[in-house]
Amino acid sequence: MAKHPGPAGVAIIAALSGDPTARLVAGEDGNFRLAASGGHGGFLSAATVLSYRTAGLLGEIAPGMFAATPAAAAWLKRRADGERPFRAQHGTLAEKTNGGTRVVVDLDESPIATLARRVGKGGEPWLKPHAVEAAERLRRDFEIGRLQPQVTANWSASVSNGRRAGDGLADLTDMALAARLRFDRAMRAVGPELSGALADVCCFLKGLETLERERLWPARSAKLVLRIALEALARHYGLTATATGRPGSGKLRHWGADDYRPEIA
Repeated sequence: MAKHPGPAGVAIIAALSGDPTARLVAGEDGNFRLAASGGHGGFLSAATVLSYRTAGLLGEIAPGMFAATPAAAAWLKRRADGERPFRAQHGTLAEKTNGGTRVVVDLDESPIATLARRVGKGGEPWLKPHAVEAAERLRRDFEIGRLQPQVTANWSASVSNGRRAGDGLADLTDMALAARLRFDRAMRAVGPELSGALADVCCFLKGLETLERERLWPARSAKLVLRIALEALARHYGLTATATGRPGSGKLRHWGADDYRPEIA
């Protein structure tokens, strides 16, 4: 029964899971009623409560009193997306528009996306939008430039030339080469002290705790380093909290005549 509950059962499990103080309490009529901080509402039969308990969704914390188990939250996430139940369980899915097409993305896939949803003590976002955009731009160039290490053979390579690596410059498109050049310029602009951490988080999607452990950094220091690195990256891209553009971007550009000579600063 727990696999195919009705709307009332799902609503009560969701209420129990969302409120740690909520309880299912046995009534005189043999049914179990929901007691939550927001008031009382809804009931389940004793047989339904037993089936939920057997499925691991409810745990008895006192005689005649049940609360949601940690497994209930995962169960609710799986139910939220019937086509991708386990992806929904282990991530935060949302629909976005990409080139006019609506696609489902995992908001927890990237550490940057997770940090972008956090807020500071004053309610402001922990990462400013221009820093998030800089991180996404760096990752796009990383992906387009095919800079992710390839651990398997490329079977689309030509058999006649005997090549299987398929990651040489000759195999790259002009778009991929341009992306690699942009990525290299960005890394140089940020500097060697920050570029490694930036690539680990933005491109290789390493968590901040992993970064601290691998680099033997003090706890909670990676957040500060990442924020400084993203600000440096944003300056390279000409991104700021206000849309000002790069320095000198307002100069007029024009075609020169035959005898035109550009100014040399």
